Amino acid sequence: MQTPELIRPDWDVPDCIEAWVTTRTGGCSNPPYASFNMATHVGDSSESLRSNRLQLQAILPTALRFQWLRQVHGTDVVQIQCPEEQITADGLITRVPGIACCVLTADCLPVFLANKQGDEIAIAHAGWRGMLAGILEKTIMQMSSSPDALVAWLGPAIGSCHFEVGEEVREQFLNAHGSLDKLSSCFVQTENPGKYLADLYAIARCKLNHLGVAAVSGGDFCTHCDQDRFFSYRRDGTTGRMASLIYIAAPIQ
Repeated sequence: MQTPELIRPDWDVPDCIEAWVTTRTGGCSNPPYASFNMATHVGDSSESLRSNRLQLQAILPTALRFQWLRQVHGTDVVQIQCPEEQITADGLITRVPGIACCVLTADCLPVFLANKQGDEIAIAHAGWRGMLAGILEKTIMQMSSSPDALVAWLGPAIGSCHFEVGEEVREQFLNAHGSLDKLSSCFVQTENPGKYLADLYAIARCKLNHLGVAAVSGGDFCTHCDQDRFFSYRRDGTTGRMASLIYIAAPIQ
Protein backbone atom coordinates (compact mmCIF):
# COMPACT_ATOMS: atom_id res chain seq x y z
CA MET A 1 0.00 0.00 0.00
CA GLN A 2 1.28 3.46 -0.94
CA THR A 3 2.13 5.83 1.91
CA PRO A 4 -0.48 8.61 2.17
CA GLU A 5 0.60 11.98 0.83
CA LEU A 6 -0.30 14.91 3.06
CA ILE A 7 -0.07 18.61 2.21
CA ARG A 8 1.19 21.01 4.85
CA PRO A 9 0.16 24.67 4.60
CA ASP A 10 2.91 27.18 3.89
CA TRP A 11 1.91 30.00 6.22
CA ASP A 12 3.44 32.12 8.95
CA VAL A 13 2.02 30.74 12.20
CA PRO A 14 3.60 29.71 15.54
CA ASP A 15 5.30 26.32 15.64
CA CYS A 16 2.59 24.94 17.92
CA ILE A 17 0.00 25.22 15.12
CA GLU A 18 -0.16 22.08 12.99
CA ALA A 19 -2.30 21.77 9.86
CA TRP A 20 -2.60 19.18 7.10
CA VAL A 21 -4.67 18.25 4.06
CA THR A 22 -4.97 14.64 2.97
CA THR A 23 -4.86 13.70 -0.69
CA ARG A 24 -6.50 10.79 -2.44
CA THR A 25 -3.34 8.67 -2.42
CA GLY A 26 -2.27 5.98 0.02
CA GLY A 27 -5.48 4.42 1.34
CA CYS A 28 -7.38 1.22 0.74
CA SER A 29 -10.70 2.41 -0.70
CA ASN A 30 -11.75 1.01 -4.07
CA PRO A 31 -12.90 3.08 -7.07
CA PRO A 32 -14.64 5.46 -7.30
CA TYR A 33 -13.35 6.33 -3.80
CA ALA A 34 -9.76 5.35 -4.49
CA SER A 35 -7.94 5.41 -2.39
CA PHE A 36 -7.66 7.56 0.75
CA ASN A 37 -11.28 8.59 1.26
CA MET A 38 -12.05 10.25 4.60
CA ALA A 39 -15.85 10.61 4.39
CA THR A 40 -18.62 8.44 5.82
CA HIS A 41 -21.44 9.77 3.64
CA VAL A 42 -20.26 9.06 0.09
CA GLY A 43 -20.97 5.32 -0.16
CA ASP A 44 -17.53 3.92 0.61
CA SER A 45 -17.36 0.76 2.69
CA SER A 46 -17.14 1.21 6.46
CA GLU A 47 -14.13 -1.12 6.56
CA SER A 48 -12.18 0.98 4.06
CA LEU A 49 -13.06 4.21 5.81
CA ARG A 50 -12.07 2.87 9.21
CA SER A 51 -8.74 1.66 7.83
CA ASN A 52 -8.07 5.01 6.16
CA ARG A 53 -8.83 7.02 9.28
CA LEU A 54 -6.69 4.72 11.41
CA GLN A 55 -3.88 5.18 8.93
CA LEU A 56 -4.23 8.96 9.21
CA GLN A 57 -4.20 8.75 13.01
CA ALA A 58 -1.03 6.65 12.87
CA ILE A 59 0.77 9.43 10.97
CA LEU A 60 -0.19 12.12 13.49
CA PRO A 61 0.46 12.41 17.25
CA THR A 62 -0.90 9.43 19.18
CA ALA A 63 -2.92 11.47 21.67
CA LEU A 64 -4.58 13.64 19.02
CA ARG A 65 -8.40 13.61 19.15
CA PHE A 66 -10.48 14.28 16.04
CA GLN A 67 -13.67 16.29 15.63
CA TRP A 68 -15.57 15.38 12.46
CA LEU A 69 -18.54 17.24 11.01
CA ARG A 70 -21.74 16.56 9.14
CA GLN A 71 -21.52 19.48 6.74
CA VAL A 72 -24.62 21.10 5.26
CA HIS A 73 -23.24 24.15 3.38
CA GLY A 74 -24.55 26.36 6.17
CA THR A 75 -23.13 28.85 8.65
CA ASP A 76 -23.24 27.01 11.97
CA VAL A 77 -19.91 27.24 13.79
CA VAL A 78 -19.19 25.22 16.93
CA GLN A 79 -16.62 26.07 19.59
CA ILE A 80 -15.33 22.85 21.10
CA GLN A 81 -13.43 22.02 24.25
CA CYS A 82 -13.80 18.25 23.96
CA PRO A 83 -14.50 16.20 20.81
CA GLU A 84 -17.99 14.75 20.43
CA GLU A 85 -19.66 12.42 17.98
CA GLN A 86 -20.14 13.91 14.53
CA ILE A 87 -21.52 17.48 14.80
CA THR A 88 -23.76 19.14 12.21
CA ALA A 89 -21.94 22.37 11.34
CA ASP A 90 -19.61 23.91 8.76
CA GLY A 91 -17.07 25.52 11.05
CA LEU A 92 -15.05 24.66 14.15
CA ILE A 93 -13.14 26.77 16.66
CA THR A 94 -11.00 25.66 19.59
CA ARG A 95 -8.42 26.97 22.02
CA VAL A 96 -7.74 23.50 23.45
CA PRO A 97 -4.50 21.75 22.46
CA GLY A 98 -4.67 18.24 21.05
CA ILE A 99 -8.02 18.51 19.21
CA ALA A 100 -7.94 18.20 15.42
CA CYS A 101 -10.69 20.32 13.86
CA CYS A 102 -11.59 18.65 10.57
CA VAL A 103 -13.60 19.45 7.44
CA LEU A 104 -14.15 17.27 4.39
CA THR A 105 -13.99 18.58 0.82
CA ALA A 106 -13.90 17.55 -2.82
CA ASP A 107 -14.06 20.98 -4.56
CA CYS A 108 -15.31 23.22 -1.74
CA LEU A 109 -12.75 25.47 -0.09
CA PRO A 110 -11.27 24.63 3.33
CA VAL A 111 -10.27 27.85 5.08
CA PHE A 112 -7.72 27.49 7.90
CA LEU A 113 -7.45 30.19 10.56
CA ALA A 114 -5.03 30.63 13.46
CA ASN A 115 -4.11 33.56 15.65
CA LYS A 116 -0.57 34.89 15.74
CA GLN A 117 -0.24 33.99 19.41
CA GLY A 118 -0.85 30.31 18.68
CA ASP A 119 -3.66 29.67 21.16
CA GLU A 120 -6.76 29.78 18.95
CA ILE A 121 -7.58 28.00 15.70
CA ALA A 122 -10.55 27.54 13.40
CA ILE A 123 -11.48 25.86 10.14
CA ALA A 124 -14.40 26.50 7.80
CA HIS A 125 -16.02 24.48 5.03
CA ALA A 126 -16.48 27.27 2.49
CA GLY A 127 -18.20 26.24 -0.71
CA TRP A 128 -19.97 28.94 -2.69
CA ARG A 129 -23.23 28.43 -0.79
CA GLY A 130 -21.51 28.69 2.58
CA MET A 131 -19.53 31.77 1.60
CA LEU A 132 -22.65 33.43 0.21
CA ALA A 133 -24.51 32.70 3.45
CA GLY A 134 -21.64 34.02 5.59
CA ILE A 135 -19.65 31.08 6.95
CA LEU A 136 -16.41 33.10 7.00
CA GLU A 137 -18.02 36.07 8.73
CA LYS A 138 -19.66 33.79 11.29
CA THR A 139 -16.43 31.92 12.02
CA ILE A 140 -14.34 35.04 12.54
CA MET A 141 -17.09 36.73 14.57
CA GLN A 142 -17.15 33.81 17.01
CA MET A 143 -13.40 33.67 17.49
CA SER A 144 -11.94 35.36 20.56
CA SER A 145 -9.05 36.81 18.56
CA SER A 146 -9.43 40.06 16.64
CA PRO A 147 -9.35 39.71 12.83
CA ASP A 148 -6.07 41.60 12.55
CA ALA A 149 -4.47 38.99 14.82
CA LEU A 150 -5.47 36.13 12.50
CA VAL A 151 -3.62 34.33 9.72
CA ALA A 152 -5.53 32.43 7.02
CA TRP A 153 -4.58 29.70 4.56
CA LEU A 154 -6.77 28.59 1.65
CA GLY A 155 -6.59 24.85 1.02
CA PRO A 156 -7.27 22.80 -2.12
CA ALA A 157 -10.49 23.70 -3.94
CA ILE A 158 -11.80 23.80 -7.48
CA GLY A 159 -10.06 26.52 -9.46
CA SER A 160 -11.71 29.22 -11.51
CA CYS A 161 -10.52 27.36 -14.61
CA HIS A 162 -13.28 24.78 -14.05
CA PHE A 163 -15.86 26.34 -11.73
CA GLU A 164 -18.61 27.59 -14.04
CA VAL A 165 -21.72 29.07 -12.42
CA GLY A 166 -24.85 30.76 -13.66
CA GLU A 167 -25.76 34.42 -13.66
CA GLU A 168 -28.00 33.81 -10.64
CA VAL A 169 -25.02 32.82 -8.47
CA ARG A 170 -23.08 35.95 -9.45
CA GLU A 171 -26.11 38.14 -8.81
CA GLN A 172 -26.67 36.62 -5.37
CA PHE A 173 -23.11 37.47 -4.35
CA LEU A 174 -23.23 40.99 -5.74
CA ASN A 175 -26.62 41.68 -4.17
CA ALA A 176 -25.55 40.35 -0.78
CA HIS A 177 -21.99 41.71 -0.74
CA GLY A 178 -21.98 44.46 -3.33
CA SER A 179 -20.03 46.78 -1.06
CA LEU A 180 -16.97 44.50 -1.16
CA ASP A 181 -14.19 45.83 -3.35
CA LYS A 182 -13.19 43.63 -6.29
CA LEU A 183 -16.00 41.09 -5.72
CA SER A 184 -17.36 41.53 -9.24
CA SER A 185 -13.90 40.68 -10.64
CA CYS A 186 -14.19 37.22 -9.01
CA PHE A 187 -16.63 36.28 -11.79
CA VAL A 188 -15.44 36.19 -15.42
CA GLN A 189 -18.02 35.81 -18.18
CA THR A 190 -17.56 32.83 -20.49
CA GLU A 191 -18.61 32.32 -24.09
CA ASN A 192 -21.72 30.55 -22.81
CA PRO A 193 -24.58 33.04 -22.35
CA GLY A 194 -25.32 33.70 -18.68
CA LYS A 195 -22.35 31.65 -17.46
CA TYR A 196 -19.34 32.79 -15.43
CA LEU A 197 -16.12 31.28 -14.13
CA ALA A 198 -16.17 31.85 -10.37
CA ASP A 199 -12.96 32.16 -8.35
CA LEU A 200 -13.59 30.74 -4.87
CA TYR A 201 -10.10 31.72 -3.76
CA ALA A 202 -10.56 35.34 -4.82
CA ILE A 203 -14.00 35.51 -3.17
CA ALA A 204 -12.51 34.18 0.09
CA ARG A 205 -9.61 36.65 -0.03
CA CYS A 206 -12.00 39.50 -0.72
CA LYS A 207 -14.18 38.55 2.23
CA LEU A 208 -11.30 37.87 4.61
CA ASN A 209 -9.59 41.16 3.78
CA HIS A 210 -12.87 43.03 4.25
CA LEU A 211 -13.26 41.39 7.66
CA GLY A 212 -9.81 42.58 8.67
CA VAL A 213 -7.72 39.45 8.02
CA ALA A 214 -4.77 40.77 6.03
CA ALA A 215 -2.49 37.71 6.15
CA VAL A 216 -4.03 35.31 3.62
CA SER A 217 -2.01 32.72 1.70
CA GLY A 218 -2.60 29.51 -0.24
CA GLY A 219 -5.12 29.18 -3.02
CA ASP A 220 -2.81 27.76 -5.68
CA PHE A 221 -4.55 24.41 -6.25
CA CYS A 222 -7.31 23.07 -8.48
CA THR A 223 -8.99 19.87 -7.32
CA HIS A 224 -10.61 19.41 -10.74
CA CYS A 225 -7.32 19.65 -12.67
CA ASP A 226 -5.15 17.56 -10.33
CA GLN A 227 -6.83 14.17 -10.65
CA ASP A 228 -3.83 12.28 -9.26
CA ARG A 229 -3.94 14.04 -5.89
CA PHE A 230 -7.48 15.28 -5.34
CA PHE A 231 -11.06 14.09 -5.30
CA SER A 232 -13.41 16.36 -7.28
CA TYR A 233 -17.18 16.14 -7.09
CA ARG A 234 -17.70 18.30 -10.16
CA ARG A 235 -15.28 16.21 -12.20
CA ASP A 236 -16.30 12.73 -11.03
CA GLY A 237 -19.70 12.89 -9.32
CA THR A 238 -19.46 9.86 -7.05
CA THR A 239 -16.10 10.17 -5.33
CA GLY A 240 -14.30 10.41 -1.98
CA ARG A 241 -13.36 13.37 0.18
CA MET A 242 -10.11 14.86 1.46
CA ALA A 243 -9.76 15.86 5.10
CA SER A 244 -8.41 19.25 6.11
CA LEU A 245 -7.40 19.44 9.75
CA ILE A 246 -5.80 21.88 12.14
CA TYR A 247 -4.77 21.55 15.78
CA ILE A 248 -2.73 23.15 18.51
CA ALA A 249 0.05 20.77 19.43
CA ALA A 250 -0.27 19.48 22.98
CA PRO A 251 2.71 20.23 25.25
CA ILE A 252 5.21 17.38 25.55
CA GLN A 253 4.78 15.72 28.92
